[in-house]
Amino acid sequence: MEFGLNQVQRMYRDQLRTYVEDNVIGENATWDDDEGFPEDVWADLCALGVVGLSISEEHGGEGLDPITAGVVYEELGRGDVGFATLVLAENLANHLLAAYGSERHREIARANANGDVHLAFALTEPDHGSDAQAIETTAERDGDGWILTGEKTAITGATTADQVLTYARETDTDGIRAFLVPTAADGVECKPYPALGCEVSGWGQVHLDGVRVDGDALVSEDNGFKMAMQTFDKSRAWIGLYCLGAARQTLEETQQYLVDREAFGKPLAGYEGPQFQMAELETHLDAARLKAYEALWRAREGKPHTKDAAMVKWYAPQIATRTIHECLVLHGHYGYSKDFGIEKRLRDTIGLEIGDGTPHVQKLIVARETFGAEYLPY
Repeated sequence: MEFGLNQVQRMYRDQLRTYVEDNVIGENATWDDDEGFPEDVWADLCALGVVGLSISEEHGGEGLDPITAGVVYEELGRGDVGFATLVLAENLANHLLAAYGSERHREIARANANGDVHLAFALTEPDHGSDAQAIETTAERDGDGWILTGEKTAITGATTADQVLTYARETDTDGIRAFLVPTAADGVECKPYPALGCEVSGWGQVHLDGVRVDGDALVSEDNGFKMAMQTFDKSRAWIGLYCLGAARQTLEETQQYLVDREAFGKPLAGYEGPQFQMAELETHLDAARLKAYEALWRAREGKPHTKDAAMVKWYAPQIATRTIHECLVLHGHYGYSKDFGIEKRLRDTIGLEIGDGTPHVQKLIVARETFGAEYLPY
C-alpha cells in the first residue's frame, strides 16, 4: 500500500483546492437559500470532469479509480459539504445509468456529466430508510410502459433534478427495478425539506402518483437493489472523506486563529489546553482519513471492503463533527457567528452521520462481517 498520491491525484488535488479556495470558501454563505444555487460553480465543476468522475472513459466520463475519486471528494468537502453531497448523488446516478443502461441512458449520463441535465438517486422511503430493501413504491406493467406509484424521501437533488433514478418493486415479479423518471412527467411532485444544513443539495421528497413512463425508462432487467448496493461501499468512504475535508479546513483555520489571537498577553497557541486539543483532533482526523483511503484501496484492488467502508461511514462523520464543534468553541463567539463559516460546516456534517446509513446500521454491518450473518439480531 502506498501512502503518497501519484501525479494524477496530486493534479486533481491541487487544481480543486485552488478552485475551492477561490470560488467556494467564503462564497457559499447563501448557497442554502432558496435562490442560492451556484450554477456557475456547478458548470465549472462539470468542465473539470468532477460530475462525470464515476463514468468510464469508454462512456465519456473521467473513469477515475476509487482513490482518485476520494481525493476529489475530500477537496470538495473543504469547500461545501452540501455541494459535495449533491456531486456524489449525481455521480452515483450517472454511473449506474452508464454501467447498466441503454445507449439512451448513457446519453443522459453524459449530458449530466456535461452539466446539461441534473439527476437524483431515489431509493429511501418514509417507512424504509435503513431497511431499504423493503421499499413499497410499485412498478406495474401497462402495455409497453410502466405505472409508478409511491413516495421517496430524504432524496438528495430532489428539487434540482430533471430526471430521477427511481427504485420500485415490480408487481408481477416482486423484483426491485430501477427506472429513469422525468420530474416533468404527469404525477411527479418534488418538494424541498427544510433542514439543519446541506440545503444546497436539493434535499427533499419525490411523490409518484400513478406516473406513466415508457418501456425504455427501465434501466436494466438486473436486480436494481443489488445495483444500488454495489455503489455504497465506495460512496460511504467518499462521504467520510468530504466530511473530513471540511474538518481539515476548519482545523487549519483554527490553528492559524490560535496563533493570531492573544489572551492574557500571549497567543492562544501557547497554552497547553488548546495544544492538547489540537493534538487529539489531528490524531483522530488522520486515523479516520487513513481508514477511508484503505477502504478505497481495497475497492480498487478488488478486495473485500464492506466492513472497512462501514467503519468509515460511522466513524469519519462523527470525528468530523466533533472536530468542527471543538474548533467552533475555540473561536469563541466568532465561531458561533456566521462570519467564519464554521457553524455552517457543523450543521452540514451532522446530517452525514445519518445519510447513506446511520451509525447503528454501520455497526451492525461491521458486526455481521466480523461474526457472520447468523449472529445478526434481525
